[in-house]
Amino acid sequence: MSASDPRSEETRRRLVAAGLELFGRLGYEAVTTRRLAEAAGVNQAAIPYHFGGKQGVYLAVAEHVAAQTGARVGPLREAVRARLAEIPGRAAAGALLLETTLALARIAFEPAHRGVWLILLAREQFRPSAAFERLYTEVSGPLHCMLGELVGALVEAPADAPETILLAHAYLGQLIGFLVARAGLQRRLGWPDSLGADEAAAAISTIERFSRYAIAGMGGSDASTVPPSATARRA
Repeated sequence: MSASDPRSEETRRRLVAAGLELFGRLGYEAVTTRRLAEAAGVNQAAIPYHFGGKQGVYLAVAEHVAAQTGARVGPLREAVRARLAEIPGRAAAGALLLETTLALARIAFEPAHRGVWLILLAREQFRPSAAFERLYTEVSGPLHCMLGELVGALVEAPADAPETILLAHAYLGQLIGFLVARAGLQRRLGWPDSLGADEAAAAISTIERFSRYAIAGMGGSDASTVPPSATARRA
């Protein structure tokens, strides 16, 4: 069966879909090729034939996640950069940083993004593999640069200065904490393993509140004077 055969493409698609679900729910180590094949409804031999093995399926899943998430982050970054060039001062930079943070939070808490892509990003931070470069290039790198540009405008420092990058990383940590380290929070609050709309809304509301304090502390408008964004109102 050639790579261009529709049946071949369907087999690859089903294996990637199975990988998205299984790697997101169980983690890489717990997933076997047999389990992948069963979930995809294909012969186990299809995995080495199409992907070379489990690692190949994992890389294909990472590429899929990078493409899907990059398609969301890319336009957001372009819009932010266009608006950043026109803002009149630090107060406006703070308002834009808040709006951007909440837009990212809404993307992150979409049901499709609460599982596998968070686990992939977290796993690649601790155990970088061949997937790290693609995820960094398409997702985490542009996202970090975007926040660095916003924080730089807020504190009136170059976006690529080490101090600005560190400050942006610390600011981003609040969002990462809610998503990657959520198991402990869910246990503490008695939330279900699968977050629902109410839990996601509570998390986003808290991210907004914390962001207002952080922005005020970095020299933006007082937290109480930054108007709620449309993004926050829709949460």
